[in-house]
Amino acid sequence: MAWAEVKDALEAFRQGQPVIVVDSSKRKDESDIVFAADQVTTERMAFALRHSTGIVYLASEQERFEHFGLTPATKVNTDKFENRTYTSTTFLPGSLTGMSAADRAATARAMCNRSNRAEFFSKPGHMFPVVADAGGVLKRPGHTEAAYDLCRLAGLPSVACLTELTNEDSSMMRRDVALEFGLRNGIPVISVDHLIAYRKANPTFPQAPNPDSVPSLRGLNLPMLDGTGLRVAIVSARWNATVCESLVKAAKEAMAACNVQDITVEYVAGSYEIPSAAQVLLETKRYDGIICIGCLIKGETMHFEYINQAVSQGVMRLNLDYKMPVIYGVLSVLNEDQAKARAGLDGAGHNSGKEWGITCVESILLQKRHRRAARL
Repeated sequence: MAWAEVKDALEAFRQGQPVIVVDSSKRKDESDIVFAADQVTTERMAFALRHSTGIVYLASEQERFEHFGLTPATKVNTDKFENRTYTSTTFLPGSLTGMSAADRAATARAMCNRSNRAEFFSKPGHMFPVVADAGGVLKRPGHTEAAYDLCRLAGLPSVACLTELTNEDSSMMRRDVALEFGLRNGIPVISVDHLIAYRKANPTFPQAPNPDSVPSLRGLNLPMLDGTGLRVAIVSARWNATVCESLVKAAKEAMAACNVQDITVEYVAGSYEIPSAAQVLLETKRYDGIICIGCLIKGETMHFEYINQAVSQGVMRLNLDYKMPVIYGVLSVLNEDQAKARAGLDGAGHNSGKEWGITCVESILLQKRHRRAARL
């Protein structure tokens, strides 16, 4: 049994993996499983629910909760540890009861997107917001602040999910058992004291590279969608493989965050072959939508223009002929630096594959919704 290094826990957290945080034996002596809200999946939420009290908190700043129309849960706070809880909530679009792992994950992700309106959140609901002290663990050494600081130190949107781990008899999981649990499940375990020491040694936070989660003049304000049961295929070029692989990965992760589990990836040599390969998949009638991913970098001849025009027209033709969403995800750039920037390989945080994944889910749901309405 061994503690994880905070830097290793942060890297896992940054990649969307959970981290276990243990507080002092002089305080609660409890162990919380913590994960970033913007990357939470149904599977991750389900795992947390199976091994915890079942009450999942959302740690963030007061301003964010009030932005979504949430208010303090009580006017007089008599909690022993002075937890600043706000009205419980559920993200209404796409949710059923709000209690399922999928619904709770959707609520967590929706809390990261400030373009969502207050009326999208029920009051009360099944996720429990708790306000973190702006000073983090340096001001209040609790699980809430630890979760909040993990987000900020990882450069992620400052919304975290956390819940208290329990043993099979529903008693609270203490330090030694938490270390064994973390080892058994491949989850790094740190303490609040470790995080305090790390914060003192690293007093500044990195800038959160997440231009897609807040309203901006450039780019797409991404909605939170439930794509449960959808079947999507990705056709990707192997040419410019590093760029294409990064775009495919982001598209798959974005769709997985929308509960899309049936994702097929097929590869072709280059972007020119994408439309014909997509047509083969459309002919099977197995898929609800297709994402075409490639990368064209301008050279010194007209070859770039010819291929670009042929591929874009081919993909558009598939949309019209098959009346099914076929997303155009072929980058057309002037140089390698532009390709890296759009594929999330420059460290700035933007990846166009994420937008294509969300766009595909949104387009499929729109088509299904209107086709159902036409049959009524």
